[in-house]
Amino acid sequence: MALGRAIVRQPKAFLMDEPLSNLDAKLRVYMRAELKRLQKDLKITTVYVTHDQAEAMAMADRLAVMNRGKIQQYDVPIEIYNKPANTFVGVFIGSPPMNMIKASVTEKNGEVMLDAGYFLYDAKDISSILRDRTGSEIYIGIRPEDILLSTHKGDDSVFESEFYVVEPMGSNMIIDLKLGDDIIKAVIQPTTEFHAGMRVWVGFRRDKVHIFDAKTEELIV
Repeated sequence: MALGRAIVRQPKAFLMDEPLSNLDAKLRVYMRAELKRLQKDLKITTVYVTHDQAEAMAMADRLAVMNRGKIQQYDVPIEIYNKPANTFVGVFIGSPPMNMIKASVTEKNGEVMLDAGYFLYDAKDISSILRDRTGSEIYIGIRPEDILLSTHKGDDSVFESEFYVVEPMGSNMIIDLKLGDDIIKAVIQPTTEFHAGMRVWVGFRRDKVHIFDAKTEELIV
């Protein structure tokens, strides 16, 4: 009703502050599509505030991610998802969130490596960018869907791990993997091959690895 009253006044802009927060999950998904279509038909600039990052990704033409009153990144949603400006944006946008693995930049036999304690990652694709940062601390950022799992060691394998928990979600599965005392998450297609307790080899899609400075938390590459 409030939206209808605003429309008849023919405003130059809409300001919507979490308008769907009191709806159940099913109706919320339906209404966000209706609101997006309505905005396109009316062609009225709309500022939409929400804490639901999935809702923001689905509805926005351009997205501003804020933390403590400051804009962390402003861009089209897919660019923010694929290239987060810092660790806050990387973890906030995406469900499950981006995995952040702390490591240090080292050199071994002239090659740049990322030492996470439990594994060494060959950073040959980005060695020219990281070579001057030898000895510094970084975060390896990798989204759950960009983690590769295999029962056998392959060219992309980085370390061996144990399945901590398997979470069937219908269209996919969330796999919780042990990395020392920490847990990282992977998203894979549904399968009966994997189960809790088994050991697998874990790899990363090289073109999807993000590197963040551990001090500033800003994206390096």
